[in-house]
Amino acid sequence: MTAPGFTIDTPRLEDAPAIARVHVESWRDAYAHLLEDHEHWFGAPALERRTAQWTRFLTPGDPHQGRSTAKVGRSPEGQVVGFATGGPSRDADAGPPLELFALYTDRAWYGTGLGRALVEAVLEGASASVWVAAENPRARRFYEKLGFAPDGAEKVEEHLGNLLDIRMVR
Repeated sequence: MTAPGFTIDTPRLEDAPAIARVHVESWRDAYAHLLEDHEHWFGAPALERRTAQWTRFLTPGDPHQGRSTAKVGRSPEGQVVGFATGGPSRDADAGPPLELFALYTDRAWYGTGLGRALVEAVLEGASASVWVAAENPRARRFYEKLGFAPDGAEKVEEHLGNLLDIRMVR
């Protein structure tokens, strides 16, 4: 899939460090004001954990591969500048059968259509749910533009310092 300025494709094992970088830097942009212990979440330890996570996920034979879809956005030079993952909903009470698990892009790519393209590449236009930090108005507005709306479900992410998430569905 191609759009002006970027390409969407399936990630390869050698993309793991670049995806991890996008993951950690995007978390910093989205959650630095909400999470304590910045070194743990956004520093070298986080980059190491995310690189290991993505390496496992992209290694042939990983059990998560058959249950989820991942796509990356690449700059014209081929650099990974965003990613999205999704698959069957993890919530027993969710109406839509699919869930968008993650969507993150480099800040320089905000507003370019990359995020929308990644979501649609993973969900293929289907109904889905997504969990969003209640105190992340930018993400909430983005998902609203894609047809998502809060359905009233909430959960507290204790491992993230009691961060409140809301579920949005379309």
